[in-house]
Parts: sequence; structure tokens; C-alpha cells
Amino acid sequence: MKFLIVSLFFYSQLVSVQLALAAEPIGRLFTSPAERSNLDHLRQTKKKLIAPTVVDAPVDNLEASPIVLPDAVNLQGYVKRNDGKQGTVWVNDQALQENSRNQDVAVGSLREDSNRVPLKLSGNGKQLNLKAGQVYDPETGRVREARNNAAQGDVGTIGD
Repeated sequence: MKFLIVSLFFYSQLVSVQLALAAEPIGRLFTSPAERSNLDHLRQTKKKLIAPTVVDAPVDNLEASPIVLPDAVNLQGYVKRNDGKQGTVWVNDQALQENSRNQDVAVGSLREDSNRVPLKLSGNGKQLNLKAGQVYDPETGRVREARNNAAQGDVGTIGD
């Protein structure tokens, strides 16, 4: 009998503590009060943030900016994925996802039935299809293999 009374006492204390904790609001996480009030105001007024507009300058004052091309476009390799996620392409020692760009090139979609990567130069819009290990030189317009002769084993002798 004493065990039942003691257990009911502890149970009632546990329930009262839970009710007291539930009454305290948690509040908002990860934002400052100013950001929270701004977001609440935007939600209530249903306004969208609009980027500031740029006034076009007269055409006479604009000078033609020179086209800046990269020194070379080196395609080190790529990984195609078959799980629906985007593949990764390594261009000029930088990893890029499919359908993304950096300051030099834009990478297209990798096709399942091809071993070439579609690239577009940002400077002049030239379309390229390179294989892994190829380098495009914009000055000459030629594509060459990135491997040098030493990597292929043409230099030196065996068994000296």
C-alpha cells in the first residue's frame, strides 16, 4: 500500500513538472528579433523582395569591353551518376556540378551514352565537347592531350 501511495506521489510530481515546462514558449530559433519582425511583416503584407533596378546608361558612353578568355581549359575528369543526382566535372583544378558555371566555363548536362563533357566558354560563348584528359587552347583553337611524354613512359630506360 505504501508503495502505491509513493508511486502516485512521484507520478503527480512528474506530471506537474511536464505541465510547467509545456507552458513556457520556446521562442524563435536562428534569427534575431529584427529579422523575425521583418519576416513577419513580409508575411502579413504578402510583399516580395524586389531587387533594385539599374538605370540603363546611354549607348554612346559605353565602350566595348574586351573579351577575356582563359589561358587554357583543362578537363581533368568527370563522374556521372545514375541515381538522379548531378555529376561532377573537374575543370582547371576546380570541381563543378552539371549545369553550373565558374568565371571561365559553363558545364552542360552529361549524357549517359557519351564520354565527352559539353562546355561553353564564358568569354566568347564557344561550345566545346572535351574528353577527360584533354586541354583546349583558346589562342590556337586546338584541343590536345594533357598528358606529357614523361607520364606516358617515353623518357628514360629500364634496367640501367
